[in-house]
Amino acid sequence: MKTALQISRLFNTSVLLAAFGLLAACGGGSEESAAVPSRGGFGGPGGGGPGGPRAVIPAVEVVEAQLGALPLEERLTGRVNARNQTAIYPEVSAPITEIYVDNGDYVNEGDPLVQLRDAEYVERYQQAQSGLEIARAQTRQAEANLQVLQNQLERVRELTARQLETASTLENIEVEVAVARANVDLRMAQENQARSVLEERRLQLLNTSVRAPISGIVGQRNAERGQMATSNSQLFLIGDLDEVRIEVLITERQLTYIREGMTVNLYSENWPGTVLESQISRISPFLDVNTSRTQAYIEMSNAQGLMRPGMFLNVDVFYGESAEAVLIPNSALYRDPRTGVEGVYVMSPPGSEFRPVADVDGAPAVSPPAPIQFVPIEIVASGRMASGVRGVREGDWVVTVGQNLLMGNVSEARARVIEWDQMMRMQRMQSRDMFEIIDAARDSRQTLKDS
Repeated sequence: MKTALQISRLFNTSVLLAAFGLLAACGGGSEESAAVPSRGGFGGPGGGGPGGPRAVIPAVEVVEAQLGALPLEERLTGRVNARNQTAIYPEVSAPITEIYVDNGDYVNEGDPLVQLRDAEYVERYQQAQSGLEIARAQTRQAEANLQVLQNQLERVRELTARQLETASTLENIEVEVAVARANVDLRMAQENQARSVLEERRLQLLNTSVRAPISGIVGQRNAERGQMATSNSQLFLIGDLDEVRIEVLITERQLTYIREGMTVNLYSENWPGTVLESQISRISPFLDVNTSRTQAYIEMSNAQGLMRPGMFLNVDVFYGESAEAVLIPNSALYRDPRTGVEGVYVMSPPGSEFRPVADVDGAPAVSPPAPIQFVPIEIVASGRMASGVRGVREGDWVVTVGQNLLMGNVSEARARVIEWDQMMRMQRMQSRDMFEIIDAARDSRQTLKDS
């Protein structure tokens, strides 16, 4: 209820400024709100004494209350990420010698991004090569020694079988063969270890050239020639901006009615008049133990390039409809500053013969004076543009602009009727849109004067 009232107040201020500007621009505002003789007699509503001043009957904008259902929506905030986005960190530490890309460049997977100084890693690789050669030579030496001992063992066995050699000599040679075989295994293990070290040194040498792990646009460059790069230094951020993922945090309560597949509208104050429609792609089932929140994700195409990683969007999630009720624009809600009562100013529509024509000289016409009163209401459903209320009947005219002109003992007003759809469009406008309308009207008036 408070949110709807705040929206009403903000909108009343913006639209009222626009209305006054347009009236002045079109040159017809003074006639519509000029002093009009009161229909009351002496001392009647707005009347003065004999010869006293005539009352000024204000002109306001009204909308006809409608019967309908409000879409139930939850307004959230989402953060944009590239669907495939990764930060680039070097895997080895060394000064940067060359930089091949800059912010905004498109790279393919495997393209070089940065070259680090590799002199130390070349030396380490060569040392590892030498270590592997030494290990191989020691393995061959151990294998040759084993072969010699195995040949001796065969001869001793033959001599022992002929009783030309003692059993103790046979046992000694068998032990020597076993030791030689273990030595071969040791040398082979050392050779494998040297081979692993060589592979590690080779990879380190290759990693001095930092390459793109994915294809995408380069951003957030944090690399300069001569800079010392370590495994904790983020050099770039790369992402595919053709597809984006919007992350939205939802509470435990919202998780009971927000589901995958629900329609969402995405908009930003940086895109005046643009609303993107999509659906909730997936929802994480795990709540954070500290915040009792989880993540909902919206995955969609970014063909227009409006969304950028890191930006925040307004996300309206539509999860159903309210019960049928009398609907009025949120701009009609008004809280009496003297009593604090929340309500609307209501006018009873006159007969069709007294209703204003569609427009006069391109502007909506104003009706004859009609009774007006402040009616307390009860809000039964709140939406972003309209609210369902009790206390107002379908078809009543409710004031959307000019409530401040009706304070006091004002009992009559003249109405400029605005169509419901037009009012909804005006409520969607940003403040700068309203000022653009005022500027356009002022320029048009100036053009007429010059001509």
